[in-house]
Amino acid sequence: MLRTDTLIIGAGLAGLTAARHLRDNGVDVAVIEKSRSPGGRMSTRRSDHGSFDHGAQYFTSRTPAFTALVNQLAENGDVAPWQPNGKDSTWPWWVGQPGMSAMGKALAGGLDIRFQAQVSGINRIDDGYSIEIKAADKASNAISAARVVAAIPAPQAASLLVPLDPAFTAIEQVVMAPCWAAMVAFENSPAAVPDILRGDPADPLALIARNSSKPGRNGETFVLHASPAWSRERLEDNKEVVADDLLAAMRHAVAPYTILPEPVHCVAHRWRHAQTETPLDAPFIADDTSTLLACGDWCIGGRVEAAHQSGLALARHILSL
Repeated sequence: MLRTDTLIIGAGLAGLTAARHLRDNGVDVAVIEKSRSPGGRMSTRRSDHGSFDHGAQYFTSRTPAFTALVNQLAENGDVAPWQPNGKDSTWPWWVGQPGMSAMGKALAGGLDIRFQAQVSGINRIDDGYSIEIKAADKASNAISAARVVAAIPAPQAASLLVPLDPAFTAIEQVVMAPCWAAMVAFENSPAAVPDILRGDPADPLALIARNSSKPGRNGETFVLHASPAWSRERLEDNKEVVADDLLAAMRHAVAPYTILPEPVHCVAHRWRHAQTETPLDAPFIADDTSTLLACGDWCIGGRVEAAHQSGLALARHILSL
């Protein structure tokens, strides 16, 4: 059985931040990630018609630690500022370059990460925990660790941790909203459409973003994000039907600007846990021994930076023990 001091479940921004800070301070860390690549919702989907940041569209930096990281990544060319037509905030907007996934890939460098491996259970053993893992090839194995960190969406963290310790029932009070996203590409640019359009809460679409207006992108691509209410109502619907309905909603939203041509690409993606509506209101959560912990943006709020704050606070806590 593989042994590590600290096992982190999830290679999103919170998990990567915690893992890097612990590793840089001499802690033996391994990371388990169920998808094929790091970054979580800071992800990029590629197609023959261009790429799509179908999760987080941009991020801001408001704390010294995250600002320092963003500046470092900007120097390395992994992130760049984005000034879209229709920008509705005074905070500078940053994006990964050439896609949002670039940030996760940069932070994952040098870390021990096992991709396409999903945790199916955690059991207590004499010297810590045994973590059951199912790999993409359906093979099962286990990792033992003195400490386990769940850096995954709140509902998933609760399902793993509550059976081990009732202290984690607090996670069940966190509310995360789903989001249906659509990735739409056109042969020619509908130039009259602003780069950013936001809908009202009652509208099907919360956001229309011209993905191809970001630095380093190609194609004529848009990302559509459905509202939380619409996404909840349609959560289990067929992806093809959802894609068609979101495209129809886009046609309606941009009607004051132009008539959309037929797209050459239109695909939907479902994020079951996309946005934090009710946070934990603590930077992380831990049991009495600090050998079982959880972190994520849902601890603090819905911004990308909150994931970094949570992961960093958790790592500093572990190092202080």
